[in-house]
Amino acid sequence: MKGSSSDSGQKSKQNSGKTKFQLLLISGLKKEIEAARRLDPEKLAAEIEKTGFSCRQCGKCCRRAFGDNRVLVIPREIGEIREYSGLSKLEIAGPLIPDVFESGSEVDEVKGASEDGVYEGEEAEKSAGQEFAEQESAGRDKCGGISGDTGGNSLQFLELLEEDVDSEGNIHAFGWMLRRKRNGDCVFLEQGANRCRIYPVRPMLCRTYPFYMEDLKLYTCECEGLGCPISREESLKLAEDLLSRYLAELEDMLAVYEKFENFEKDGGGLELAKKNAAKGAFAFIVHDSSGVSKIPWKIPEYD
Repeated sequence: MKGSSSDSGQKSKQNSGKTKFQLLLISGLKKEIEAARRLDPEKLAAEIEKTGFSCRQCGKCCRRAFGDNRVLVIPREIGEIREYSGLSKLEIAGPLIPDVFESGSEVDEVKGASEDGVYEGEEAEKSAGQEFAEQESAGRDKCGGISGDTGGNSLQFLELLEEDVDSEGNIHAFGWMLRRKRNGDCVFLEQGANRCRIYPVRPMLCRTYPFYMEDLKLYTCECEGLGCPISREESLKLAEDLLSRYLAELEDMLAVYEKFENFEKDGGGLELAKKNAAKGAFAFIVHDSSGVSKIPWKIPEYD
């Protein structure tokens, strides 16, 4: 039986603005989600037990000095951290960007924060609007910076993101990551210790590190704790957390693709972004599963 004209009209409306490639990505994600739901946690736990793992509490996964320590977070996780910590969204996370970190140059620690880079007391209660107003008057960035020098690194950074710059000079990012201090360490890593300040609500990536799922298979990152004995009970708990993370990330990505609207690009957008960066500010547009957020971004000035 043929679908009604209203059905076809609805499908057309849903697909409007999507390229053939984007529709293929959406279709592929839906298939992967269905397959992921059928994965057996017992089998995954057996793989984890065979690999072996025990956290050494070395803190290396939280520190930039030991490699790419970006932590992707989805909106739900940001909300949980906000509720636990009292911090604003932009004190917790910034746009997900390539790992181009150089010590003292990519992300400024939170201005007005404690030694650990985490807000305390009344500072934690300030709204994003208040923060931005203070940024303007102070000439510094409270949402994270891209370059701590005269702007040369900022221009190199923009070159890397050329494909994500629109005709108005805005930089488009696809998701969020936990903020990092000026030295690149996670903003929630305690100063002088290897303890997490938001441990009870730490992101799924942190809970399941060094394991991750991709294309329905188990993979590991570099970690000193790999190869250490792990109990069957711990393996099963880790397997369940891994599958929950895998599904949550896939479903979040699907929502991003479904809500994404193409933006206009032309040769002048990158040059406009460079001019804005030279003046000390530009804007990120972050696409996530909840929609689109435009973030004013100021390049910090250090003494």
